[in-house]
Amino acid sequence: MLPFTDAHLDIAWSSLLNGRDFVHGHPDAALGLPDLLAGGISLACATIFSAKFDPDTETAREVAEQQLAYYDALPGRSSGTVIWPADAIDVGTFPTGKKVCLVGLIEGCEPVETPDDLDFFYKRGVRAAGLTWNQKNKWAAGCAAEGGLTADGVELVRAMDRLNMVHDISHLSRTSVDDLFGTARGPVMASHVGADAIYSHRRNLTDAHLAEVARRGGVVGIVLFSKFLCEGRATMDDVVAHLMHMLEICGPESVGIGSDLDGGFSRSHLPTSIHTAADFPNIADALRASGVSEDDVAKVCGSNFRRLLTGVM
Repeated sequence: MLPFTDAHLDIAWSSLLNGRDFVHGHPDAALGLPDLLAGGISLACATIFSAKFDPDTETAREVAEQQLAYYDALPGRSSGTVIWPADAIDVGTFPTGKKVCLVGLIEGCEPVETPDDLDFFYKRGVRAAGLTWNQKNKWAAGCAAEGGLTADGVELVRAMDRLNMVHDISHLSRTSVDDLFGTARGPVMASHVGADAIYSHRRNLTDAHLAEVARRGGVVGIVLFSKFLCEGRATMDDVVAHLMHMLEICGPESVGIGSDLDGGFSRSHLPTSIHTAADFPNIADALRASGVSEDDVAKVCGSNFRRLLTGVM
């Protein structure tokens, strides 16, 4: 079985919101540790997501710390099956299907109060961040807003560069993406997106942006939320169409998987042949059937994001 890497899993947010047991799995969830192991996912970005919170009862920072505490408890709760925060030595040390290594990804920097505040998150295992979610915040405009990076956002990008953190452009407005490319000197990824040329959506990347991620040695991850892939419910053919276009524009060194499980949507919004993370090998089979070489299948399914992420651990 191939070792898979998933660049975007909403483990803590989904588990805490829905009261689900990630370690033992839940019958209604697409995301659980047993499914990750069965699907061969050995490395993943675990999100810290606090864009949706009740300002009358909590702060974004408090939400983020609750999620970090959730991740801190996973190694003990899983009897060592989950490794958090993982380092480069951990990744690849264990046979596929035996351990899952996690690295932190901030999805929207609402909990980051100042650029210097990134040090706190870095020490807690975070190695990647997106400046905002869909909306506009103090750092940048998201894909549902107008505008680009703010002056504060430029400083935050520079702070990320200082720490060698990966810039995740997935939720940024197109102007914000352009501004980030004009500012950032560090590694870049799009953890969970589609190709706009295949299905036009504000959350999908243009060919120019796809190509620039690749030019910088970054990786773009195919999202598995049907809404970003096609009209109606996606099939594996839709997933492959996006992947084949990404391979054409980016090359085989810069394409991967960022599923977005369980990112606020149910199994019915996943492509028809994917019910849980255990079904990820179906993606590899579909790529092979489309004529992608075994070496390139391995890159897309795991080694591209593994190279990028281990480079910042």
